[in-house]
Amino acid sequence: MKIKIMTDSTSQIPAEYAEEKNIVLIEPTIDIEGDYKKELSEVDYKQFVSQMKHMNPVPKTSVANPQDILDIFNKAIEEGYTDILYLYVTPELTNQIAPVKLAYKKVKDKIKDQFYSTGHAATSQAPFTLYAQELLEKGESITSITKTLDKLKTKIFTMGVSTTFDILFRTGKIKKTTKMSIISTLMRLKPLYLSTLDKGFGSAGAGTGFGSAVKKIIAKAEEDTDANIEYNLIVSHVQNEKLGKKLENKIKQIRKIKDTKFWEISPCVANSLGYGTVMITLYPTLDSL
Repeated sequence: MKIKIMTDSTSQIPAEYAEEKNIVLIEPTIDIEGDYKKELSEVDYKQFVSQMKHMNPVPKTSVANPQDILDIFNKAIEEGYTDILYLYVTPELTNQIAPVKLAYKKVKDKIKDQFYSTGHAATSQAPFTLYAQELLEKGESITSITKTLDKLKTKIFTMGVSTTFDILFRTGKIKKTTKMSIISTLMRLKPLYLSTLDKGFGSAGAGTGFGSAVKKIIAKAEEDTDANIEYNLIVSHVQNEKLGKKLENKIKQIRKIKDTKFWEISPCVANSLGYGTVMITLYPTLDSL
């Protein structure tokens, strides 16, 4: 049995890291002025994030092209893989699983695809892939891997902060009123996001400035994580590494961290959360699970 790990690029795993670890990333598309592009391989990241805060309306995103996924399957078959373990984002946020299943119908006699819902999104989804690849390298079976992943589902903590409410106004997630606009500006409100199992990202209130936002994130991390467990940390951001470093330092004051990864937030997720967003994800090390 030869197994290939596959997940969504919205897990925030960088393309370079995925290639190094032999992980396949399925890329959703984003509409940039009428041109749909795959979010990692076809979008100029720096150009996109520099322009996104001025884009109105907000670019639309879509699931991956079934043909691109079929190409992935065929390449895996050519390389001698017998199984693909696809770790996918919670269906509450996207129907990305649909084009994968559509493409799989054409190759189901040549390769076996194991579909596993992580129940999470963005960097909350990434630990499942990192675990799966590490366990695969140790010779674990798909059954053994998924049993371990099941234990991980309720032990991940992801929270983030953005610079302004602008993206929430423009996407219609929060109704923009004159009063709300004035209050958010005068009080320097920074929207907080919290990722939850089976729901993805939701509002977690706001901080009155970054200092207040950081305090709320740390307080929630203390509440939702275990001081007796060793964690790994993922810090992901949209052009805000400075705040990411600050959050990293604060987290290390309250929890034991074995490994930290700094990643840029992919275009499709940045498009929803806004310029300057920083997310932190804590998940137990394999030995601590």
